[in-house]
Amino acid sequence: MTINQAQAVWELCRQGLPLMADDAESHWNNWETFEPDDHVRLSREALALIERSNWEVDRHAQMGRSD
Repeated sequence: MTINQAQAVWELCRQGLPLMADDAESHWNNWETFEPDDHVRLSREALALIERSNWEVDRHAQMGRSD
């Protein structure tokens, strides 16, 4: 996981959402984007970190990496 992804997981845990954090971590470890549940209210910080983390996954795919 990248630093941004680890920070996003930490922020989700900090907000009391450990199951969502586990789900996000699982997606990012497989280089898949993560979409949080629309019914859960997240802070701007968490949303920004998720967006940045998903961008990293997309960028990884564009570069054709197979890590």
